[in-house]
Amino acid sequence: MENNLIPNGFEEVTYKDLSSKENSMYEMEKAPEYDKIVPDIISSIDLYKTGKITQCYPYFVPDNSLHYLPKLDKPSEILNIMQLKQLHSILPDYHKYINLILHYTISVDGTSLKSFYNRCKEKKLNNSLLIIKDSENNIFGAYASEILAPSNHFFGTAECFLFTFYKENKIYVYNSTRKNEHYIYCDSNQICFGCSDDYFSLCLSNNFLEGYSQKTQTYDNECLTNSDKFTIVKFELWGFGG
Repeated sequence: MENNLIPNGFEEVTYKDLSSKENSMYEMEKAPEYDKIVPDIISSIDLYKTGKITQCYPYFVPDNSLHYLPKLDKPSEILNIMQLKQLHSILPDYHKYINLILHYTISVDGTSLKSFYNRCKEKKLNNSLLIIKDSENNIFGAYASEILAPSNHFFGTAECFLFTFYKENKIYVYNSTRKNEHYIYCDSNQICFGCSDDYFSLCLSNNFLEGYSQKTQTYDNECLTNSDKFTIVKFELWGFGG
């Protein structure tokens, strides 16, 4: 009985004995792409392991193949559907199929940092999204990999990142450069991300009334808004679940 298991449009793979050929470790070495692609991959791995990797391309193009969008338990006062899709596409993989829950917004819950911290602790928000809109309609924010709470030291992990829709309504993402571990800093007066030379990449102060953004080594970011100082008009804290 003839064994015909090959689908239409496919060709049967034939075995090639490479051991009998001189100077041929792998046929792939002879491909013209090998000289460019493989060394680049090896170099990237080496840079990552040594902590020398830098953020050369902060602009991020979302993966259009990701069709799933999380459900929001309440409408966002800041994000539209296109912005939500772009933001959702850059989340860590384990958040990709989890819905979003709105835990704090200044329009409902007020502008008390103490109340904000209590809510984060109460809901055990180990991971969260902070989304801000300023008086010039800039939309930007951060992903926090640990519970936001007052501390006398920096905390968080390299999964933290910053984002902004400042230009052309397309998302710009700034991931950790691993040059330092100043990911998050919180105290009774401010919530901050990234730090070097006494400046923060993103700082929200005075009970969600104002803030500023500067370039730091932590994220190698540009200013997230039109100017380094901004006035907050809307703020939302989203968690994952449901």
